[in-house]
Formats: sequence, C-alpha cells, structure tokens
Amino acid sequence: MDSNVTLLWIGNRHASPAITGGVEQAGYRLITACGLTEGLASLRKEQIDLVILENDVSCVQGELAAVRLKSAAPRVPILLLCDPLDSSTPQAFFVNLILGLQANPELLLRAIATLLPQHTRKTAS
Repeated sequence: MDSNVTLLWIGNRHASPAITGGVEQAGYRLITACGLTEGLASLRKEQIDLVILENDVSCVQGELAAVRLKSAAPRVPILLLCDPLDSSTPQAFFVNLILGLQANPELLLRAIATLLPQHTRKTAS
C-alpha cells in the first residue's frame, strides 16, 4: 500500500498495538484525533482518504457525528466503529460501513481497503 494513503482515526482504539501495527504494516499514514472537534480540524487541514470514527455510546450517536464530518469533507468515506450493533439500528446514511468496536484487526484492515477511493487503490500497488 502507498504511504500517501492517509487515515484519520477519531477515537482511542488506534492506540492498541495490534491496530497500530496492522495499519503501519499495511503502509497507511495515520493521523489521530481524540474527539470530533479535533478530527474536524484535521479534516480541514490535511488530505484525508478515509475517516475511522469510533463511538462507544451508540451507532446512532456515531451517525450524528458523521453528519458533521460529511459536511466538512463530503467525498471522504467514513468507517464507523460502534456498539451495540442491534437490528433496530436505522440504516446509516452518512457512513459508508459500520463495524463493531471489537472487530479484529484483520477485518478492520479489509474494511479500510474496501472503502478507499478507487484512484487510491490503483496507485497503491
């Protein structure tokens, strides 16, 4: 993967050695933000290819945060990590994919690769 691919991770799970190691080994550049305000600032000043947004309250709360992210960068895909994932959660409109907070690193990396824009994947051989 090309190191020109930049991920913005909003939350704190990125601190896990398994996550950080996998992201670095895949060759992604990782920018981290503790919260939504810091994440929005990063979106405005950096070229971001994908946002990973954590929300440990609920998927609905994560979706509400994603609305603000999409208004700042409408073309950047968003991967939402949230729990609980229940069947009554409404369809997500502002995120591209939802995974559980405890998704294993391999599944997370596959989701990231799937969501990256086509031009990024083509140049990242």
